[in-house]
Amino acid sequence: MVVKAGYIGIDHHHRDPYFSVASNIGIDITAVCEPGRVVDLEDITPMQERPDEVTTENQDVSELLKGATVFEDPHTLISDGDVEVVWITYRNDKTPDIVETAVEEGVHVISEKPIGRTASDMEEIARQANETGVTISPTFFYRKNPVSIALRNRIEEGFFGDVWTVEGRFNASQLSQRDTSHYIYDEETSRGGALQWIGPHWLDIIPYILNDPITSVNARMHEAADENADIETGAVLQLETEKGTLATQNTGYYLSDRGKDTHLGIYGTDAQALTPLHHDSLQQEPTVPLRLTAEDPEWSASPKQTIEYEFTYDRFPNWGDFVQDYFESYFDGFRTGDVPATIDDAVQLLRVLDAAYESAETRNWVEV
Repeated sequence: MVVKAGYIGIDHHHRDPYFSVASNIGIDITAVCEPGRVVDLEDITPMQERPDEVTTENQDVSELLKGATVFEDPHTLISDGDVEVVWITYRNDKTPDIVETAVEEGVHVISEKPIGRTASDMEEIARQANETGVTISPTFFYRKNPVSIALRNRIEEGFFGDVWTVEGRFNASQLSQRDTSHYIYDEETSRGGALQWIGPHWLDIIPYILNDPITSVNARMHEAADENADIETGAVLQLETEKGTLATQNTGYYLSDRGKDTHLGIYGTDAQALTPLHHDSLQQEPTVPLRLTAEDPEWSASPKQTIEYEFTYDRFPNWGDFVQDYFESYFDGFRTGDVPATIDDAVQLLRVLDAAYESAETRNWVEV
């Protein structure tokens, strides 16, 4: 069945790759909106100027939007646009109100993470969505990353034994390589910088892989030196989970080159795992390695093993096809709520972020 969707946030830097996904999986974008202005569909051309370091593919979106209705007000699009889903890539401070309208109108939502600035922005909306059966999902792509899936399965099988600690790192290019006039680098609009935008990837995937929620946080942050940005350049977090696993996360706009520097390490009583987990077309290595060390008797002849994952980029050129897998899974299951990440997952992430920003201010451990 063809899904009729409205797209809100037409000026967002993820628009082009998401339009590509919509085209690939047959989503019919019948309504578009950039809040506060009337969009001329003929003027929508591939983005060359972006606020991040990722190169946008030169995709022709004219066919995808042919015949779409243009709305200036996102709430009117939801109420009058005759859509089943709204796909949102918009400001953290404005998105919760749009999502609330969608819940009231019975329209499902797929939204750029983290959906709001704080947990309090979304908690009541989440309750209403759950009561009314409206599906809201954040873009937690790494839940469909094949290495993430393999690690989660091994955790469930008890491969690692008791997990002592997890080490995470997700760093990206410096602010000097980014358009810091964009709202994602504005504290009042976005609430934070590196931790609020690239930090959520690991802050979601670590507890997801462990199947063990984060319960307390200790954080320190580097404030941006860029005159246009009033957010943190980076952050170092200590985390504790419900089962007592200790973890660290280093996240920041630190790199002198474009691309990502990523790492995930899991250290248990019976086994350990090391992997970059992330991969994108800017990285030179052809595969993503998962290096495992185990004390299992069946591994005695080879206690150290490496699995090489060769990612594909045919359907989603920027970060790999697992990102499109995430969207396909959402659109396959939104009517029943069988989706890879829910509004409750988004609220939990925001609670972790709340604790991190409070900890950085108070310089104390903060419970989630």
